[in-house]
Amino acid sequence: MTSRRAEPDSFEVEVTAQKVHDERGNHLQDIEVRFRVRFPEGEGGDAAREILPAMVRRSHEQFCTVSRTVMLGAAVSARVD
Repeated sequence: MTSRRAEPDSFEVEVTAQKVHDERGNHLQDIEVRFRVRFPEGEGGDAAREILPAMVRRSHEQFCTVSRTVMLGAAVSARVD
């Protein structure tokens, strides 16, 4: 959606989390996905910057299957064939 307004000059994604070992075993908590996106100056860049927060929010809440699975929890099985 943002590229329809302006191509980003830079686009970085950083994921951080805290590794925890407790009675449930090893797992991650406090997972944060941080987007660093820079758009060019001008009308197109301004429009892209304006819609970016809403697009990230929609992606996280509706479209990203990884985020949704982590938030909702899912059974995981392992097998050897």
